[in-house]
Amino acid sequence: MSRSIDQFTTPFSPAEAFCIGGIISACDVHTNETGTSIWVFPVIHNPQKATPESLSAHKKHLENVFAEIPTITVSKGESDFTKYMQPNKDGFVFLFESKDLNTPENLIQRFANNILCSEESIRCAFISGVFDGRSSWDKSGKMITLDSRNELCAETICSILDSLSIRYNYNPPRERASGNPRKAQLRIYSTDVPDFIKRIGLISPTRIKDIENASICNFSEEFDTVLDGLTRIMGLRISTQTREYKKITREKFSIEAELDRKLLDDVINEIDSDIPEKPTYKGTPKKKKAPTKVSSSETYPRDTNTALNALKIAEYKCEIDSEHPTFIRKKNNLPYTEPHHLIPMAYSDNFDFSLDVEENIVSLCSNCHNQIHYGKDVEVILQPLYEKRKDLLARAGIYIAYAELLEMYK
Repeated sequence: MSRSIDQFTTPFSPAEAFCIGGIISACDVHTNETGTSIWVFPVIHNPQKATPESLSAHKKHLENVFAEIPTITVSKGESDFTKYMQPNKDGFVFLFESKDLNTPENLIQRFANNILCSEESIRCAFISGVFDGRSSWDKSGKMITLDSRNELCAETICSILDSLSIRYNYNPPRERASGNPRKAQLRIYSTDVPDFIKRIGLISPTRIKDIENASICNFSEEFDTVLDGLTRIMGLRISTQTREYKKITREKFSIEAELDRKLLDDVINEIDSDIPEKPTYKGTPKKKKAPTKVSSSETYPRDTNTALNALKIAEYKCEIDSEHPTFIRKKNNLPYTEPHHLIPMAYSDNFDFSLDVEENIVSLCSNCHNQIHYGKDVEVILQPLYEKRKDLLARAGIYIAYAELLEMYK
């Protein structure tokens, strides 16, 4: 059923929350000849920043999102465009009429608290609307930035970001020596951009592409089933800055070690000398399988065939040194090596994609395998393996700094 913004009531639909977010972000209201207020939801780009194709796709997506909300669309070249948008900008605007909401104060009083009290998916839709039409990508700082036009509206946006645990920096307006005052600006920290784009997402094809271009590893896109065109990015990593990982409990460590031993037994029992063809690295991110509950811990399954593939790719040689001595298996005529997850499976919750991939499984002789688990000089084994695998891992959507990996083995 069609509802105008005056008729929006809780529970909000995702489309209504998205609409409210864009209107509060722009905080731009006009009055027509009948005295009705016109609230603007703008999509703004610098000249030639967005291609005609991406602008057209963005507009079509938003038309579908607002299909049940009465609105008027004005594009560049139409007579009223410069009434609502700077003439030197590219883009389009959606206009929403209101008889009740005449000022930013009215707007905030009507919607702010209700959005804040809504379920997470509605708050995420609101924030997506806030940033979809007006935000910019700071290439040097790797931050999503948004000029703020009204302090009250900015406070509302910040409170919703706080509720979603998205960290940001807010710079209030200030005078400059040049005499040109600096606008207030809200910036999503680069450390929080991956979480922002994974949980909240954007519709704008141009802004999505800007963020994707900053990734230092492969990623995948997921498309929302409710808001047309809303894209979330899984596995984004835009910084080489070292992250801290949650320490593994003794109980979880013991459970994971037992699962690793079971994988080794399964590989020994399954391995076959008849290899029809040598497998290759997939080079794409792999979705995680559902975890299983073991005692009080959740663990992710290991796939025997994946481990076998990794050994086959390595030609059953130790990846530290192919000349390391080994022996021939009883069951077949293949050299004995053991599979080892370079990034331990116990840390799966810290990554968007599966760690149980050939790119993360190395082939080691028994001595090297024991040294990486129990040896004092683990770096002698770990660092060369990291250097060999870091690019392969990145293609599988897994980025990890060496310092992060080393910390997992301490």
